[in-house]
Amino acid sequence: MKNMSTRNISMNLSGASFRGMRHTCHIRYVITLFFLSAAFTSQAQTHKLEHRIIAGLNIGGTAPVGLPNTIRKIESYRPEFCPVLGYELSYRHTPKWGAALAVKMDYKGMYTKDEVIYFPTMITVNDGANKGEFEGTFSGKNETTVRNAYVTFPLSAVYTPNNKWRFNLGGYAAWLFSSNFYGNVSDGYIRNGGPLGEKVIIDEATFDFGNEIRRFDAGLQGSAERRVGKHLSILGALNWGLRPVFPDDFKGMDFPMYNIYLTLGVSYRI
Repeated sequence: MKNMSTRNISMNLSGASFRGMRHTCHIRYVITLFFLSAAFTSQAQTHKLEHRIIAGLNIGGTAPVGLPNTIRKIESYRPEFCPVLGYELSYRHTPKWGAALAVKMDYKGMYTKDEVIYFPTMITVNDGANKGEFEGTFSGKNETTVRNAYVTFPLSAVYTPNNKWRFNLGGYAAWLFSSNFYGNVSDGYIRNGGPLGEKVIIDEATFDFGNEIRRFDAGLQGSAERRVGKHLSILGALNWGLRPVFPDDFKGMDFPMYNIYLTLGVSYRI
């Protein structure tokens, strides 16, 4: 009887030990599956995120929408050197649709030469030791140079129809950190105080409105990208400002001006 009891106890202990080992193996198996599942989920989530470096040039102008009747003829135009450098983070919600947020250093500028008539403005005349300032309507030749720099935050929806093309459409907000808007007028006259004011002959005078430019800009933007390599794409983007660059009470011009620029460049998917 003792031997049978001892054998039963031994078998019970062995069974309990086996069940314990099997239970431990189940726990280890579940833990292993959990970590593998977490790793695969994390990897899948990471694949939905895309990082890009953007570089290019802005071509366009800080200009009115339509040509005002005070500008008779545009004699010349040239874009300034306006580089763009930025970073974009995008998220693919589905294989074709997603969203993107970017931050860019955005330079915008141009040079124009035109002929104007009864153009409301403010000018400064330097005649040796004498300096005169006039506010009125000017008729004659005008040259303007614009060089502004912004930190821009575009936010857009992303559509990727296939592995070659990618399209963005959305808006942007931008903060000015450097402003230049200056030029000169010549070969004309100004009606001091308004159209019926005293006529003052102007051989040459200058203006500088850089400090008058608004610090905040906002508008619409859309872009198209064409993949040309495993990570490299060429892009074109239109940025159309909706907020005039000068405040409403600014008297240097009688029409609103907007930042309207086309970006041509490349994007590199990291």
